[in-house]
Amino acid sequence: MEKIYRVVMVYPDGHVEDVQEEFKEGKEALEYGNNLLGQVYNTESVSRSSNSGIDDGFGFKEKIDPYFMIVEVRGKKIRMVYDSHFR
Repeated sequence: MEKIYRVVMVYPDGHVEDVQEEFKEGKEALEYGNNLLGQVYNTESVSRSSNSGIDDGFGFKEKIDPYFMIVEVRGKKIRMVYDSHFR
């Protein structure tokens, strides 16, 4: 059975997104995840500097550091193979 890799992104406000992009190689998923993480950090730095001290309106009082995971999908089996928290 063929395996594919997917990226699951956790954003600073705590919401989780299972990115719909599929990769045949784990290396491709890792590059994509790192690129996405960089975009999130850049967006966060802009939004924090422009909204410093303002409530975000969604009730989130504490932001978390964004991170991503890579999951390997083989048929109906899914397992996490990478977590950017532990690099």
